[in-house]
Amino acid sequence: MTHLEKAYLDIVPVYSFLLFLLGGLAVFMLRPPVVVITDDVFSAVYGTRREHFKRIEMSAQLFRRVKLVRVSEKAELDAIIFAVRDAARRPVSAVFPYRYYEAARLYAAQNPKTPVVVMAGQNKTPANNSPAVEGDGALVFIKEDEAADFYHAGLCAALLSTQKDSEGAANNQADTNKTILMIVNGDASLRAGDIFERGLRDRGSGASCVFKEMNDNYPINDLSCVAIWGQASAFLYSSTENEIPVIVFSWIDPDFASPNVKIIVDDSPLQLLPAVIKSLGKGDVKRVLRAGNNVEIFVPSVFKIMTLRTDSLPLVLRLNIAARLPVNSAASGTGGRT
Repeated sequence: MTHLEKAYLDIVPVYSFLLFLLGGLAVFMLRPPVVVITDDVFSAVYGTRREHFKRIEMSAQLFRRVKLVRVSEKAELDAIIFAVRDAARRPVSAVFPYRYYEAARLYAAQNPKTPVVVMAGQNKTPANNSPAVEGDGALVFIKEDEAADFYHAGLCAALLSTQKDSEGAANNQADTNKTILMIVNGDASLRAGDIFERGLRDRGSGASCVFKEMNDNYPINDLSCVAIWGQASAFLYSSTENEIPVIVFSWIDPDFASPNVKIIVDDSPLQLLPAVIKSLGKGDVKRVLRAGNNVEIFVPSVFKIMTLRTDSLPLVLRLNIAARLPVNSAASGTGGRT
């Protein structure tokens, strides 16, 4: 074999690898993007830098570009529609926050072949499989799966509240002297109570559970864990002055959370994007949209375990497992929902 032939054989794998990368990049760039409408309100809570890196992360997960379209809160509907079209002529989906519901309706009417998603959270929306309003396009409403979120929060609260080390078994006798506090909005109290407590009991916790409104005070001396669902006023319990482990349902940037926040339950649009796009690919969802009917999909939040703030690696592993356990429909009330 000549030196030339040997050199040729040496560079073939390199060129093959480069061609593979270029081919992958070409496919990535040619695939229709996902367009997500955002504004300064979202960025103020989520963090601009975090928003940028999350967009890159979601693009990698979906293997397609995720384009953020920043609009003004006071923008006219036509201006919002123009901004979306300017970002992508035929996106695989356009994702609107609920506060831009009217813009989503208009965009869906003008672009019937593009699945239009409204991140509805806990807001009231048209029923699943209900006909779209005449003159509007069908919409996909992404709702927060409260049942799954509360149940998983209960499982995690039981783990965080125990004072035993990772090798010890939970001591139910000791647990009975503990109190776990959950702060909720009034309309969520009844929904949250039974499901959250069921998560505690399924994890073997004997701790008592107390539910309080946002503005209610509760002594922190006897608390072993606090779960906060709702507005930022409840961050009274998320301070550097106590060591009570806290679970927060929030979009807050983990870098800005208080040291005793151990878990952030995140249902932000960017965080849920992979689950949303996956749902749009299901056959039953496509059939309902083709029929001109609205779709309602319940998506559980993502539990961000604050690894560096948690006492031990075994506890981190148990928390991650608890946050991802499948939720039995009879236990959670999520059965039968798209």
